[in-house]
Amino acid sequence: MDDTALPLVEPDLVGVWKRNVWWFGLRWPFSMVLFAWVTVAATLAPEFHLDRYLLTLLAGFFGLVIGAHYIDIAGSKEKYLPYFPSMNRSAIRAVGVLAVLAGVAVGVYMSLLYSIWFLIFVVLGGLFALFYPIEKPRWLHTYSGFGLAWGFIPVLASYYIQALRIDLVGIGLAVFLGITVVEMHHMAVLTNEKEHGPDVTKNARLLLKIHRAAAYAIGLILLIARLL
Repeated sequence: MDDTALPLVEPDLVGVWKRNVWWFGLRWPFSMVLFAWVTVAATLAPEFHLDRYLLTLLAGFFGLVIGAHYIDIAGSKEKYLPYFPSMNRSAIRAVGVLAVLAGVAVGVYMSLLYSIWFLIFVVLGGLFALFYPIEKPRWLHTYSGFGLAWGFIPVLASYYIQALRIDLVGIGLAVFLGITVVEMHHMAVLTNEKEHGPDVTKNARLLLKIHRAAAYAIGLILLIARLL
């Protein structure tokens, strides 16, 4: 079947992203939003350390960007197989699991280097990356679970590793951005052409573009402010 005839079930199953499952699996438009919010948390912390920030991005890249996404694709064959009929699900899953372990390893290194309490975030992040995509336990694969795994925990971890403390500012950021990523998730759901009409999907894609632009702009401006 010509993939141009397939209805879109994900907003980034277009253009260059749908040419290769390994490339699509990075979910780069949405992963960059995650990095933007992690950047916001790091730059708004009382202290900013570039080395800790870069290691945080590296851990997130392995654990959430590669690991969780690849595990999700491997386990959702009914959803993605029509778009990538030749994909090797076993290989994708194996790379995903190894990437999560690599992300955990970076997190352990950060814990030993900066604060042993950071291990709490490392363990939680690793468990979410492994189990969220396979929907076990079931409660984790809900909007609340998504907000916790892709917003609250990464943001609070980014804030903590900079300041080495948790205060009301950090908690407030984590709560706000946890809710914000849930809103992004819901807009992505509304772009599914199998379930929604053209007016809904068109408006949802526009809102997603505005959301991404805002996240990228805020993160970049705050990072530049810290580096100057």
